[in-house]
Amino acid sequence: MVLEKIEQVPVLLTQLFRLPTIASLLLHFLDSFGQKSPLDAMSDNLSGRRNEISHDEILVPLYFLDRDELWDTVKPYSFHYIPKEDIPLHNLLRSTHTTRIRSMRQLIPQLSLDSQGFEVHTIETKMSYSDFHDEKTVESVYVRELEDHLKVTLAAKEVRALDFQLRLRDAEFPYFGGKPFPKPQPSLMTHVDVTPDAAEGIVRELYGEAADEILKSRFRIITIWRPLRVPVRDWPLALCDATTVHQDDFIATDVIYPNYQAENWMLHFDGAQEWYWLPDQSENEVFVFKAVDSEKRFALACPHGAFPLAEPDNDTPARESIDVRLLVMDADIEYPKPKPWSTRE
Repeated sequence: MVLEKIEQVPVLLTQLFRLPTIASLLLHFLDSFGQKSPLDAMSDNLSGRRNEISHDEILVPLYFLDRDELWDTVKPYSFHYIPKEDIPLHNLLRSTHTTRIRSMRQLIPQLSLDSQGFEVHTIETKMSYSDFHDEKTVESVYVRELEDHLKVTLAAKEVRALDFQLRLRDAEFPYFGGKPFPKPQPSLMTHVDVTPDAAEGIVRELYGEAADEILKSRFRIITIWRPLRVPVRDWPLALCDATTVHQDDFIATDVIYPNYQAENWMLHFDGAQEWYWLPDQSENEVFVFKAVDSEKRFALACPHGAFPLAEPDNDTPARESIDVRLLVMDADIEYPKPKPWSTRE
């Protein structure tokens, strides 16, 4: 059975966010399209309405996991490598839905991590454009800037970066020719990076015996997403207001790598969901959004996904962005040195 084989994959939660090159989502989510562009498939559903754009709101296609009785007995999964066994790369049933996405620009002062699950922060950085392409500089400078920023703005006792992803939209994206892209691409499927159970496992893996005390207090996993080429008019990121998402819109999904297994949430479509984007986002306007919050009275998570704004022209820079996931902890303890935060090869 497929699920029996999946259960045998080791779980190394400290490596949850390591995404090897072959793990490009397109390899798995778009294989059923063959040589056909997913934009073509999206357009089939939109009947020519994909470019109905005003500055305040747009109608665009977003990918969602289908609601299906299959999930009553089978857990969704996706391999992010080519397994030796004769196992399908994924069992995801997904569809595009024409979705109204509103501008958040006039709402920025009212946005709240505790309510909507996302905010827009202005974060200056010492990093140059080229610095973001050097992993050691990202780790030694940019990651530390973000840890310090969240420690102050969220009044946290400890902030620990988990991983980062530099996403460089390939010229062929979203066309898929059967070969993995050299760099991570924009994420087409609407999702949340990690489930609460997986997040607790991360804390335990990183902090060992101290985890019990850490977990008694509030902890969060926060993503900070920064565009590197602006203005962002090529595959921008859409964020969903957490107050408009119901628990049954989420479905836990196994994400399987060569040496470990992670768990995230895929999202089902619901017409009540409210989605937002930031038109002409600048390089210092960064998204800060939640994947997990242990405090039940606040918003749990902010689903997100990329979308095609319009047909690009020669003056539209291909999207480049960097997202960093950080563990934010409120326990008032003496924090031990955690295991290495990055185990990427």
